[in-house]
Amino acid sequence: MAAQPLLLVGAAVVGGLPGADALGVVDGRIVAVGAEADVRRQLPSGARTVHVPGGVIAPGLIDSHCHFEDASMEAYTVALANAGTVDDALHAIAEFARGRPEHEWIRGQVWNPLLQLRERRAPTRAELDAAAGGRPVLLPEAHGATASTAALHAAGLDPRGHDGRFDRAGLDFLLTIVPEWGDEERSDQLLTAMRSLNRHGITSVVSGATTPRDLGLLRTLADGGLSTVRVAAMVMPSGALNPDVPEDEWSRLLKDVPTERDRWLSVRGVKLQVDGGMTLGSAYTRTDYPSRPGYRGVCVTHPETLRSRIEAAHAQGLPVGVHVVGDAAIDLALDMLGGGDTGRAPDVLIHASLMTPDQITRAADTGVVVAAQVPFLWRNTPTIRGHFGAETTSRAVPFRDWIDALGIRRVSAGTDHPVNDLDPFTNMYAMSERRDEAGADIGTAQRVTRAEAFALYTESGAAHTGESAHTGRLAEGMLADAVVLDRDPLTCSPEDLRDTTVHLTVVDGAVVHDDRAQIAQ
Repeated sequence: MAAQPLLLVGAAVVGGLPGADALGVVDGRIVAVGAEADVRRQLPSGARTVHVPGGVIAPGLIDSHCHFEDASMEAYTVALANAGTVDDALHAIAEFARGRPEHEWIRGQVWNPLLQLRERRAPTRAELDAAAGGRPVLLPEAHGATASTAALHAAGLDPRGHDGRFDRAGLDFLLTIVPEWGDEERSDQLLTAMRSLNRHGITSVVSGATTPRDLGLLRTLADGGLSTVRVAAMVMPSGALNPDVPEDEWSRLLKDVPTERDRWLSVRGVKLQVDGGMTLGSAYTRTDYPSRPGYRGVCVTHPETLRSRIEAAHAQGLPVGVHVVGDAAIDLALDMLGGGDTGRAPDVLIHASLMTPDQITRAADTGVVVAAQVPFLWRNTPTIRGHFGAETTSRAVPFRDWIDALGIRRVSAGTDHPVNDLDPFTNMYAMSERRDEAGADIGTAQRVTRAEAFALYTESGAAHTGESAHTGRLAEGMLADAVVLDRDPLTCSPEDLRDTTVHLTVVDGAVVHDDRAQIAQ
């Protein structure tokens, strides 16, 4: 994505010297940061000038765990995030299905009916049948799904006695039944999703669970100069989080995972899963849930299977990112990850929401890093407290302890979108204030400073993707990824931080989002 030389002018630069209000870019890299007059002198004549009056220039933001490809899918799937009742969801499905071909699949965007709907349940199979006019329906959740009768028939399943509910393995199976999008449709979805991230100031992302097919399409988009977000992919070589393939097939699939990287696309590692989640009450824990004596959550893999998968990935020089939430799941992962100075990128504990102090010490010794998401607490703290009790919930997602023990460059922040909202500034607020949407305490002992919250989205994110030499800061020689905000995220009030607006996003020196800038040629 080549762009002409650029002079970006605002009112200030985040963390910049007094008087700094401009950024100069040539060939996609920053050549100067400082006062406008000084920066202008370092640019060739004819540079494009983009002036955002009152704007604050900051590094582009990095979401370290995001299923970004699911963003902005309204034209292709049913949006259910705002449904508050079963009737709301059924109405949305019926509206989406109206006028579509009789046998077309109706697919939903990821949602959580057990938490967000007043009835605390998903629609029944019969309700889906009626709402979609008998069409096949698949409504995916983070670790499960609901399907209609026609979907069960398409999957070769007998609907008699089946309620239409599936666990994560069932969802993975159903996804093999649903017709794939065409390459052109899927590429358009990926580009639309990138533009959605750009509107939030996100210039780089770690894609949380990328299929080989999507990885190939991302490669084509990058080679064609169409990408507007740098992607570091956590790849599912078999297309599933829990690969149900023989060991020799797994090793063969790993050999097909590319290890080369460029400024647009890289593989951050191989994605695997151990347990469920906090909000779902399926995190795998050392002790019984206070709410359910005798129950310790769900482990979705056999330890020896997990070990063989990880060892095979390491043998190919590939790091591994493991979905772990409960402390027992984290124990299992820590027994197998790490491995010292191997030359590969560090392994990743993804989520690690209920990590304990002794486990953080182990992580410090083994060299693994943490990619975590405080937004799980934003709307769901009462539910999590109901599962695990007040004490465990108050220390969940322990960013303060992680930073103190591991160092900020071994911790990064993200959203797990679409499970949680994409907005980075609400996330920074939640990390630094440790309060939820209603203003309630969500473990204030785990607060980080505002500067740390911002660094978790910039310099730490760049360290996580292995791009510290090129992204995460505004400095001469760095790739020109920048945003212009309506306020300084380091100094504004906590309430103002939540309302931060992204006026402009620049990736590789090209303006990819612009809501109100005054542009001069």
